[in-house]
Amino acid sequence: MQLGVGTGVITRELLRRMRLDARLISVEVNPVFVDVGRRIRDPRLTVRHDCAGSLRTILQELAVREIDYVVSSLPLAMMDDELVDRILEVTHGSLAADGMFLQYQYSLKHRAALERRYRDVRLSFTLRNLPPAFVYACSRAVAE
Repeated sequence: MQLGVGTGVITRELLRRMRLDARLISVEVNPVFVDVGRRIRDPRLTVRHDCAGSLRTILQELAVREIDYVVSSLPLAMMDDELVDRILEVTHGSLAADGMFLQYQYSLKHRAALERRYRDVRLSFTLRNLPPAFVYACSRAVAE
């Protein structure tokens, strides 16, 4: 699962690294970026023009019971706190027991919200992104 297609750079890289039998569902609210995502020709990719807050409905419509990974580039710091809470709750509830939620951000504003939901939250910082970003790796299980 990908939240936020953007320019498609991350989408293409996810597809490149995925197994051939895997599936990537990308959710994007901006119609320009939806078009970008839909121009990527890969049968494993499904691009939905919708809000990530509708994730539960999207998964039901696509008959997906659980998700192994969520990769999110949503600008949580710029979003309404109620919507952020809904998105974080539904992604947490949709993850497989050993699944991971990966989020990159430019602030630490939602760190506490992630730590309340996940047993293991690891924070790193990448200079390879412009601008540099914080990267959260969150899992339901405690890492060894």
